[in-house]
Amino acid sequence: MNQKDERLMSIGEIAKSLGITRRIILNYEEKNLLQADVKDGATGNRYYMADSLTKIRTIRVLQNLGLSLDDIQAYYDGTTDMQPMIERLEKLRDELNLNIEKLKQRVKSDNDFELHTVMIPEQTIYRRTMHADTVDQRKEHLRDIIPSAMRKYGSDTSKRMYFIEYPLDDPNLISYCLAVPPQSEGEYIQRLPEEKALCIFYHSSYESIPDIRNRLIAYAKEHGFSLKGTCRHIYLEGPPAHTDPIRFITQVALLVE
Repeated sequence: MNQKDERLMSIGEIAKSLGITRRIILNYEEKNLLQADVKDGATGNRYYMADSLTKIRTIRVLQNLGLSLDDIQAYYDGTTDMQPMIERLEKLRDELNLNIEKLKQRVKSDNDFELHTVMIPEQTIYRRTMHADTVDQRKEHLRDIIPSAMRKYGSDTSKRMYFIEYPLDDPNLISYCLAVPPQSEGEYIQRLPEEKALCIFYHSSYESIPDIRNRLIAYAKEHGFSLKGTCRHIYLEGPPAHTDPIRFITQVALLVE
């Protein structure tokens, strides 16, 4: 199997890793929520890249939280009033907290650079670390790593699907971290403790995030925060959901003592 083929997951592999049926995925296609990245003309088999897998997972989470497929389509199109959706989600506290945070960020029309001190919950992750000098390299690494992790361990839908983490003194040494079920054991599995973080929810393209990180560092130093020397980019919304970078939402977080 060549590198391109290894990035593709069959509809059966996607269904198994997410704990859903093939029929559910086909229904999403029928509703024009996604399309297969590759279709085998002879057999009709469908294959998906990591971006599509991410979108399927997000659709399923929103659907499990009580949203109809029409609601989800309007959500992706930006044609619905977000506030009533937030109010519905607030009734389901545990898993919903992640999506409430996302929706509240979507309501904001531009960056207000409001800083937050938050507690990032403990979680079990699949971690791979390698150097990446550009945003495009990071995207390519994720597209390689996501299928490997999902095939072997599945996904913890109560957490953000993935984030990257790197030391402040070496921003190109990237750890790619995917949320996996808490009981996961094996190669590249790590359990992260609860962490305190200073963060900004940033709305725009990834290329400008270093400026946001530096702004956070300056604020932390000015206000006496003791930094642990690590930055995380936690992805709330990005290319799997949107083509316009202005609609990307990234939680840029500095871990603090």
